[in-house]
Amino acid sequence: MKRVSVALIAALLLGVPLLAQVRPLTVTGVRGLTFGAVLPASPRHSADRSANSGQFDIRGPNRKQVLLSFVLPAAMIGPGGALMPLSFGAGDAGYSQSQLIGSQVGFDPRQSFTATLSNNGRGSVFVGGTANPATNQRAGAYTATLTLNVTVLP
Repeated sequence: MKRVSVALIAALLLGVPLLAQVRPLTVTGVRGLTFGAVLPASPRHSADRSANSGQFDIRGPNRKQVLLSFVLPAAMIGPGGALMPLSFGAGDAGYSQSQLIGSQVGFDPRQSFTATLSNNGRGSVFVGGTANPATNQRAGAYTATLTLNVTVLP
């Protein structure tokens, strides 16, 4: 009788953490959105399906829906505070459960988007955009911060 109760108690104790485990949500920036060489007065588009797209990898609870929303910059800042306007269009973002750039569902990064994580709780978000340099755009390196907010839905 002692062996059965000890085994039962051990089984119950081992089972409790397994039921309570929920994978936490993590979002990792894999690569930044890049435009390469940009010439004055020549807009440069980086598509969400290209190697220049920004990429975020998501891990979280299996098969859970997540709400994706971006905070998009209006411009990049360069030498001496020079600004280079940015724009984002309806097809400039994409989501892929398989985390492959070629298998994404496109969406508008200016709008929130509901996605479902894969069976193993993964997904990737890709984002592109357009740099719009002026005719007198100052030469140099320009940067901006693009933020992806991810919320696990109930």
